Amino acid sequence: MATSLKTLIEGYLAAAERPYDVPGRLEFWLNELGDIPITDISAEAVDAAIVRLAERGKVQPRRGKEPRVTGKPLSGTTLTRYVSQLAGLFKYARKQRLVSRTWTPPTRNMDLPGPAPIKTTYFTAADIERLVKVARMMDTRWKRMPALIRVAFCTGLRAGNLKELRWEHVDLDAGLIRVERTKNGHPIVSVLSAAAKAELVALPGRKAGELVFANKSGQPFHWRKLWLTITKEAGFEGYNFHLLRHSCGSALASAGVGQAAIMEALNHRTLHASRRYMHLNVSARSEIVNRVFA
Repeated sequence: MATSLKTLIEGYLAAAERPYDVPGRLEFWLNELGDIPITDISAEAVDAAIVRLAERGKVQPRRGKEPRVTGKPLSGTTLTRYVSQLAGLFKYARKQRLVSRTWTPPTRNMDLPGPAPIKTTYFTAADIERLVKVARMMDTRWKRMPALIRVAFCTGLRAGNLKELRWEHVDLDAGLIRVERTKNGHPIVSVLSAAAKAELVALPGRKAGELVFANKSGQPFHWRKLWLTITKEAGFEGYNFHLLRHSCGSALASAGVGQAAIMEALNHRTLHASRRYMHLNVSARSEIVNRVFA
């Protein structure tokens, strides 16, 4: 009788210590195809199992309990690893002469999902206007999300800096924000747009020592749930808050701002960090080309 996939997996794991992430992937294949003889596993069966894996999405392990399905999608790279793991197992079976040398594994020439494309979509100024209008409608309790969105977009400040921002660091007369402690340890002074300044002026309180974006208890407000609700309603589901920072850089580059100025605005310490936006700086390149090749 041909060796089942279950027997192969159990022997493979018992024969040697495997990398920490291997047993989890093999457990998936054990549950899906474990009772089937190796030589009877078809490409269609493997493909159907991968479809089920993709539909299930990510799971969160829980000690002593069944893993919790998070609802978050698996990347194409992760799905490819599962197929590659199975292909490696078939290779091991051939090495152990559990299948004939002429046997073709079902994973050969499969169309594997590739890595997820790099997301290059940014919020435009028009998108920000939509977000602010939706936020003004939906943020009926906290009532600071419109100001937060505008400030994050025009300054490019990180969420952590905005959560720690206090009114004594905001100069509304000059339209400036000073952040003493940043991710890389360097202070930064950010310029407020007229729209962002107007939103801040309209906020109540504004006492020195108080957080700008605080909750009712004066502690940092955790706006993730509110952000998800607003972005979904505005048609930007899946766009995370950090994209506002990247959108600041893209808006500056699109307006012809040079890389050095973008580095200063976003408090980047390396050219690599700001290089992602420079393909958008068409006006600066046009000026150079026209000057050199006129």
